[in-house]
Amino acid sequence: MMKILAVILLLGIMLSSCGNKADSQRLNDSAFTTAESSAADSDSVEVDESSQVCDESGIQVSDSSEDDMKWRLFEDTYKETDSGRAVENYAHNKDIKIEGFVKYGQENPPVCDLILGKKRFAGVGCEVIAAYNYLTYEGFEPDMAKLAYDFEKNALIAADGSLGSNPRKISGLFKAMGVGYKRFYKAEEAQAAVDEGKPVIVSFHIGENIFSGIHTVFAVKDEGRLYVYNCFNSAADRTEVESIYQLMNKNSLFIVGYTEDDGQMR
Repeated sequence: MMKILAVILLLGIMLSSCGNKADSQRLNDSAFTTAESSAADSDSVEVDESSQVCDESGIQVSDSSEDDMKWRLFEDTYKETDSGRAVENYAHNKDIKIEGFVKYGQENPPVCDLILGKKRFAGVGCEVIAAYNYLTYEGFEPDMAKLAYDFEKNALIAADGSLGSNPRKISGLFKAMGVGYKRFYKAEEAQAAVDEGKPVIVSFHIGENIFSGIHTVFAVKDEGRLYVYNCFNSAADRTEVESIYQLMNKNSLFIVGYTEDDGQMR
């Protein structure tokens, strides 16, 4: 039964994207609409209380060999003499300087002009951005251009990049880098992690079924307030939410999440 659910969920991911225009609009029209209409001096999201409850529909995805595939890092695969789309994209991306956290939405410059597959990050870059922010928080100094190259080589759902990256494969990146992590499949586990002061990556369908688009973000508490980075595509800065449940639409389906592995990270 679990294998059947896993296959169904994978099909849902393959038919959806965190960045197509309709999904981007849905994000902006859902719980986050009030953020854009709030006072300019506040980055807090205010939503109706009913939208803070998440219905996960009991779906869990079991670990599989796909999740734990061997990730080929940039340092092990890239050569100056290489050719091909990923190499061309890297040559383009390395001239776009990304330093520190990417707190704003992926439609904003300079991150929007990075390329993944045949697409701009503005539409499909959320998984790469989430991993970049997580690694930055953990004290690494990730190179966004190299990270995008890695995702193109290891994690694209569709060959042209139009469906973004498979968030379940982020575990492969962490394993290759020697980053301790804990993977989970329920929103309450993400909420428990942030309540403990841990950072999280969370990935979820933005609609009410597995065929809706997906979005993947980094979230962490700062001085007791929970902030989401790249919360929605046009976000001007990190966005404050009351909970992981508020981040997701009321009936969104949780896909996968990551947090620190106790004792291995700070």
